[in-house]
Amino acid sequence: MKKEKLKSDNTKGNLMQDKLLLILIVILIILSIVIVAVKIATRNNLDTDSKIVTELHNYFNSKDLSNCEGLLTYAEDKIEYDKIDPETRLCLAYQKANIKDTETGTLKADKKKEICTSKDGMVFRVDEDTKECTYTKIKKEIIDNSYKKIYGKEIENNESFKVDNLNICYLKDDYYYCGLSETFTYTLGNESIIYRVIEKAVEKGSKITIYDYFIKLNSDTCFKNYTTSTINSECCTCSTCIVSIIFCS
Repeated sequence: MKKEKLKSDNTKGNLMQDKLLLILIVILIILSIVIVAVKIATRNNLDTDSKIVTELHNYFNSKDLSNCEGLLTYAEDKIEYDKIDPETRLCLAYQKANIKDTETGTLKADKKKEICTSKDGMVFRVDEDTKECTYTKIKKEIIDNSYKKIYGKEIENNESFKVDNLNICYLKDDYYYCGLSETFTYTLGNESIIYRVIEKAVEKGSKITIYDYFIKLNSDTCFKNYTTSTINSECCTCSTCIVSIIFCS
């Protein structure tokens, strides 16, 4: 009888220990879930007015993006690196390149034409009220370094690219030759106004992702993105206002 009683007591003791251990494990799991949830909710949110967030958001301002057709990235679909036109990527690298130690040169205008053509086939437009074209010679390495800094990748294919509506860069050997483009565009009529306002910034590891509101305003109409004509119905405009955009309630 004593042996059976001792055996029964040991069994009860083991069951009690197992229950306590199970309870402790459950408590630890719950605490871990709570801690992770709190971290997810709070740890990665950055102050949108902080220096690093504003600098990153303004790194490519609306003018830079407009010059290089970079505003096309504000599309309905998600735009990855491979979907950005190579010329656009090069243009943006140029905009942010630390351009120094450049050389300048000139070409004589072609006979009875408003262009200059180099021996290598580069074509520039003559400077205003002159009979020659001015160009700037920039080391290819400078654009390469800027490209890698922005995209984290080497340039797959160096090529010529438009700097903006008026200027172009040609690649010859180890240099870019940049000057007025033979063909250029001027915007006639009402030009679109772009608004980019930071919504939030999230930090994850070494990566900071910035979410912003985007609106294109043209002819008193708001559009949700740059690439389509989808109208933003939550946006109201006032044609007589200097600041002509508000959000409807």
